[in-house]
Amino acid sequence: MSFFRQCIVAIVVLSFVLPAIANDKDESEETVSKEMELKACGPKATEVNFKAGTDKSQHPTPAQPADKALIYVIRPSMMGNKIQSKLAVDGDWKGTNRGDNYFYFTLDPGEHYFCSLAENHSVLKLDVAAGKTYYLQQHVRMGVMKARNKLSVMSEEEGKTKLADAHLSTWEAR
Repeated sequence: MSFFRQCIVAIVVLSFVLPAIANDKDESEETVSKEMELKACGPKATEVNFKAGTDKSQHPTPAQPADKALIYVIRPSMMGNKIQSKLAVDGDWKGTNRGDNYFYFTLDPGEHYFCSLAENHSVLKLDVAAGKTYYLQQHVRMGVMKARNKLSVMSEEEGKTKLADAHLSTWEAR
């Protein structure tokens, strides 16, 4: 096939594929209000850019504090490995993951708004309790320019299983 024909075929295929990817939103993404997104992600001006890495030499799993909720954020897939999925809680940027990474932090009990950012924002509202551990997963799928993501809560059993295979995420703010 000539180069010209290959280009035409590529253009035709992309004209069908790219709009489908761009419109591939979960119903939950479409119903998230701008107000909820602002509570979770904060204003654009406060977004933190991270330089991400992975530490395979350690696998910390801290003891559950009695007065706080322990939150693990896990990205248990190598899809889009180098693309970062950042996470904020109530507008405060906590960290970032790449493929097969995790990080953790504690939160005061109560209602919190979580924002996972890749090509898109995925927002989750969660009421956390003191003395309890929560496992959040950053799902990654193909996007238009880079990976899209969706944040979800896992069961304790699933979270512990996926955490065991993940490596500690490291980062520094740029």
